[in-house]
Amino acid sequence: MIHKILSCHHCGWRTVAGHDDLVVRLRLVGQLRRDKEPDEAIVEALLVEAVGRMTCPGCKRRGLLASDADGGSADGGENNADWSDGDWQAAVLCEICRKAIDPERLEALPSTLRCAKCQGQAEAGTLPDDDPEFCPRCGALVELRVHRGSGITRYKRFCTGEPPCRL
Repeated sequence: MIHKILSCHHCGWRTVAGHDDLVVRLRLVGQLRRDKEPDEAIVEALLVEAVGRMTCPGCKRRGLLASDADGGSADGGENNADWSDGDWQAAVLCEICRKAIDPERLEALPSTLRCAKCQGQAEAGTLPDDDPEFCPRCGALVELRVHRGSGITRYKRFCTGEPPCRL
């Protein structure tokens, strides 16, 4: 399992990102559109190229630095040797709301990926579905539009590519 430290040299923000978090961040910059579960080698190779286009959640500037969680640099950035092995848990963020997970929760459930609030919403079924859908033919975003027919309102999927594909 890969772990990278993402940091912003402008405001000092940093976090430890695992494989799933890196995949989400790569999708935000337009990578890995079609691959549902990419290999770790692909994620590492794409991260080196795309880390400069990632936006810092703290100061909203582009250009993050990525380094290995053990202190080695992945993109030629500065060495983050001040991260000790016991300090990485302090930076575990919820996969949904991106807020820090309580240390007590991490101690009780070390493999948890969600905070108590988001896990409760997931179990209740009230979490919004924010995963975008992509066209299987061209990779463009798919929109859900109202299609009015004979008195019944229906929803159809439309490709936003140029020219749009027929779904």
